[in-house]
Formats: sequence, C-alpha cells, structure tokens
Amino acid sequence: ISPSNIAATQKVRNVKISPNTKHIIYQVVPFYKGPEHMTSEIWLAETDVAESARRLSDGLCSDRAAEFYPDGNSIIFVSDRKQPGKAKDLYRLFLSDIEFGNNPQSLNLGRSVQGFELSPDGQHIAYSSTRDSDAEFTTSCDAKVYRDGIQKSSLGLWIHSLESGKSRLVDGIDSAFHIESYTWSPDSSELLYRLRRGKESEYSEQAIVLQRISIVPGSLPVTLGTYPRSPSGPNIWTGSGHIVGLQNYDPRNSLDARALFVHHTSMTLQSEIGQPNRLKRMYGDSEDAVRIVDMQTKSHASRYDGSGVIAVEVCSDADTHIDAVYFHRNDSAPKDKCPFAVLPLFRTQGEAIWFGAWDAKCTYDSATDRTTIVVAAVVSSGVRNEPPNVWSIRIDENMGVKDTPPSHAARQAWFDVPNSYYPSLTSTRYKLSSHLDWLKHAAPVHTEIIHWIVEDGTKLSGLVRSSSSAMKYPLPTVLFIHGGPYRRDIPGTLFHFYYMPYFCNWRELLASAGYLVISPNYRGSQGRGHTFAYAANQGIGACDWPDCESMVDEVIRRGWADPTRLAVAGWSHGGSLTAWGVTLTKNRFKAAIVGAGASNWESMVMESGSPELEKAIGQRDPWDGKAHRTNLSPIHRVDGVSTAVLILHGDKDERVPVGQAIGLYRGLQRKADERGKRGAELVVYPREPHGFLERGHAENVMERVLRHFHKWL
Repeated sequence: ISPSNIAATQKVRNVKISPNTKHIIYQVVPFYKGPEHMTSEIWLAETDVAESARRLSDGLCSDRAAEFYPDGNSIIFVSDRKQPGKAKDLYRLFLSDIEFGNNPQSLNLGRSVQGFELSPDGQHIAYSSTRDSDAEFTTSCDAKVYRDGIQKSSLGLWIHSLESGKSRLVDGIDSAFHIESYTWSPDSSELLYRLRRGKESEYSEQAIVLQRISIVPGSLPVTLGTYPRSPSGPNIWTGSGHIVGLQNYDPRNSLDARALFVHHTSMTLQSEIGQPNRLKRMYGDSEDAVRIVDMQTKSHASRYDGSGVIAVEVCSDADTHIDAVYFHRNDSAPKDKCPFAVLPLFRTQGEAIWFGAWDAKCTYDSATDRTTIVVAAVVSSGVRNEPPNVWSIRIDENMGVKDTPPSHAARQAWFDVPNSYYPSLTSTRYKLSSHLDWLKHAAPVHTEIIHWIVEDGTKLSGLVRSSSSAMKYPLPTVLFIHGGPYRRDIPGTLFHFYYMPYFCNWRELLASAGYLVISPNYRGSQGRGHTFAYAANQGIGACDWPDCESMVDEVIRRGWADPTRLAVAGWSHGGSLTAWGVTLTKNRFKAAIVGAGASNWESMVMESGSPELEKAIGQRDPWDGKAHRTNLSPIHRVDGVSTAVLILHGDKDERVPVGQAIGLYRGLQRKADERGKRGAELVVYPREPHGFLERGHAENVMERVLRHFHKWL
C-alpha cells in the first residue's frame, strides 16, 4: 500500500438497480484528476450472475449519475461528451444497442445540466440548470455582491418532455432562492422541492422552504412549511401520500444524530401558529438513519395500490444495516399517525458499505404472485482484506422468516413501534465486479474492533490496524481521528471510515508501514443515537478529545502501544482535534499531522463556509458581545509544545480557510519549545479545496505523512 498506488486508484459508486431488478449500473471514477479533466465510466452487471460487470462507456469523458428509464430498457445519464470538462448534457443509451456498439443519443437540452430526476411514468425529466435571464445580470466585473444575506440564484428547475423533445422552465418558483433538491410525485403530476437562500453551505443552516407545484404550465407553488435547516439528502414522496426525509433528531440542532421523519402530504410542517406539527420520527434513539432510497417500482405499486416502500441505511455503532419501511394509505387513521412496518434486509458482518453506494428495489411478478427485493451495494472488508466491489442479494418476501412477513392487510394498520421481521438471508450473495484488485494482493492489514469503558461509564468502540507482519508489541502508535465530528470509523472503505486508502485516510498506509493505528468513535460520532451524537454540543475538547486519548491509554494498558513513541493525526475535524490534543498535552505525542484543521474557533465562525456549524463545535462566536475564555482554541495554547507538527492544507479550502493553518504554524514558530519549533512545517497546496482533487498533490501528501512519522516517531 503505497502513495503512488493509492493516488492512482478508482472509486466505485452510484449503484442503481433496474425496475425489473435484472440489471445493475454503477459508476467508476478516478479518485483524483491528472493533467486533463476528470473522467468517469458507467458499468453494467446482471444482478444474479457473479463477475458479470462490464464497462458501458469508454472513460474518455465524464459519464455519471446514470438512472434506469422506468421500463428498464434504457439508461439516462449526464455527460460532458460535447465539451469535455465543461458543459454537461443528458444522454440516453438503449440496452439493446450495447451489443451493436451504438453510441448513446444526446437529448440536446441546449444548456448545461446540474442534476436530473426521471418522472415515474417516464414522460418527463426534471432537471436543474441556469435560467435564460442570467445574461441581464452579467457584467464585466466578477465581484460577488451580498445584500441582505442573499444573492440572486441563477439555477432554475426545468422540465423536458421526452415525447416532444422540448424543455421549459417551471414558472412560479421564486428566483431569489436556490433550489436545493427536488423529486416527483408518485403520479408524475407534481414536483416537490426545497428552497434555501443561497447555494453556499452556510445557507444550509438557515430556514429551508418546502413546496410542491403542478407541472401544468402557469401553476402556482403550494408551501408545505419550513425546516430549521437542510435535511440530509432529498425527500421521497411515497405512493401512500407521505413525505419522508432525514433530519437531525432534534431538527433545531446543528450537531445531533440523524433520524427519519414522516408526514402526510395533506399536512404542513407547522401548525397555523407556527409550531411544528407532530411528525413521525423513526430511528435516532440508539442508532442513526443516514440515507434513504425509494424502493417502489411500477409493478409493485400496481399490486399494492396506496402503498409505499423505502429503504433506510442505519448505522449501529460500527455496524450497518438496511431496512425496508412500508407505508400504507389509511384514510380512517389520523393524518399525524403513520401506518408502517419494518423489514430488515441486510446487515454488515466485519465489512462496510461504501459511502452512499447502494440501492434497493421491490418488484412484483404477477405470473408467480411473488414479491422480491434486491439490494445492491459496494461492500468492502478490512477484516477479510476485501477491496470495495459491487455485490447483490435477492430476497424473496415469502422465504423463511421468524415471523410472518408484512402482508397487504398488515400494512393497513398503524403501529406506534415498528414491527420487525427477520429474513434468514441465506440466499446467495453475488460478487458482481472485481475492481481495485491491487488492494486484495497488497500485504494484508490486520483490522480489529475493540471496546473499552471510560471513567464516566460510557462504553466506546474503535478500530485497531496493524501490519500482519509487524505483530511484535509494543509498536509505535498513531492515533488517527476521524472528521465530522458526525462520522465514524468502521471496518470496511473511504474517507474516514473504510478499507480504502485515501489522500487523507492514512490508516492502512501507516499500518502497512509498521505502525499501530488506532481510530476511536468518540462522543459526537455517528451510529449511537441522539445522546451520543449530541455530546458534541458541549464543545470541542469536552468529550471528544478525552475519548480519543482514552483509546491511547487502553492500547497501552493492553501492551500493544509503545508509550514513548506516540503520534496523532487527522483531517478536517480530525485535524482540529489533533491541534487541540498536541497543544493541550504539549509533549505526550512525538509527532502530529494537522490536515485541514481549525486552530482558532472565533475566526472559523467569521471565515468558514459553515459558520453555524463551527459555532456549535467551538461553542463561541465573535459577535455575541460576551467575554470568552481564551483556552477554547489551540492557537491560545501553543506555548511549550514539543510535538513535531506537520500542517497540510489546500489554499482554496472554504470549509476550513487556509488562515487556520498559517496561524497555527506562526504560533508554533514563535511559542513552541526548541523541538517543536524545529519540527513545525507548513505545506499549502495550490488550487485544492477541503478534499483534494489533483493526483500529484494527493500522492505528495501521503509521501510527506510517511516521511514525517519516520523522522520524528
């Protein structure tokens, strides 16, 4: 596992199942771009045939966001084929044309597409693109003008007719607002969409308007209410007449567990006096709902009229499971009651699902009178040394279960607590692809989940990684802290949690180099419900850093870590906690790497792209007029630090502005002890945002990480 191999690798994502569940499409894209523009490929696999994945596009352009047409005979996708690296149009590829090598057909929308949604009846495509009137606001000056906190949004919502080939702008939507997300009604007659005051991330922490509008020209929008901040991901409008979405457990909190909320389309989000109506909340007490997809297909909807079914990804400590949640229209039930039942579909076992890369579909076969469910996901395992690949599982609703599965009649009742049904899940799982095989053949990294109890009685979990060839304890040890803080470390692949090395995920890289790498799921992390996640609102350093340091103490107690050779590292919030820890402990850690981390929370609130979030983490803002203690930021405690700190940052980072890195470096140079001054180093990468894009920079980051720890640890 080397920097060059990691920088040259690909990621597998955007998994979609066909309406008849016979095929699966997905996207393969390089992690980083080379000298040219970013490219991506679309792949196709047969659901029930192992190793059946094959490439549909040549990878010379960026072909992405593919969706099956409702009849399953073609796919629609976004591509920059006409102007690589620039404008994007929609294309249609018929599966029957694949064998003949025919090229996809451009829909020739005449404008660059940001995203799209196919109507359930297949007659229209809703897509987001710039409005025609943008030119009248264009000047020779590229200044950004802010007034009343709002910039006029240039993004409009369009509808394209596949029959006529014509597009039109949806009238009636306030052009002063940015379109955050949109989805179709089950009967394809309306669009449900969310609006916020601007496209910048800070507006996601302000009031979000939810509206619906008929696609008949000249229709006016109907406002259903407002959210206190952006929900996570798009809403789903079910066939049962419910609107489903993910919000924080208490939607008013910036830092909290995520939960599933349901309300009927006939109800507004607020009462007439402006108070929230009683919505049905599911999950979020002890485990977190983090992603939802609409499972219903046309065949299932025709069999179960008035029903809806979604799939929910649920985080439970270091494990993940996917549930099917069934809703049914019950006109005799109160509108604030939610008729539903729950069917667990899949649970990880020593593995992880790639970040959002899964789908689930429910289909009905009238010839056999059987309903089947297919789940497809990109799954990897650090425990079994399996790189991320696409897997499928087909589940028959009528196969062996502990209890009777939810019948059509059962779905008509409403439950205060979900009914749970447990499929035996003994049917064959099919591995459909063989990507990233170099990881499988690399020297294996030993991965283990451990648990321990901290002083106040809280039980924590974390992952321990080491080279299988370097098991002579005690080892030099790196405390690697995940970002977020609402993320988690699990035994599988990407960003801060999986078995897939990344430019800012150095777990496997460092473990293969001979270090013991420990990664705690500290309080504020994902997967343990409201109380655990809400602890982050106590402010940085209250629970998170003590929890992280407690894992260091635990592996020392077990005899695994050398207490004289300790290091700490992280990216984003992990970098912030690293800066917090080294300035607090002064000399416990011989070396540290602060990647895109914060060093001054007041300036973060002033300059970051997410000021409300940073205020919640730092528990302070510069304009409330109150006197602040000066020990709530690492920059105030740099005196006497002897840890050798490498600071890595991108100069176009809007989430954590580069001044945070420069300030920390300047402080160490002036106030650290002699070893701390000699070991302080700042590297700023041009053109890079919070998550790096360029392959050369990604490789250089990882090379510097190894050199720094080899030298100082």
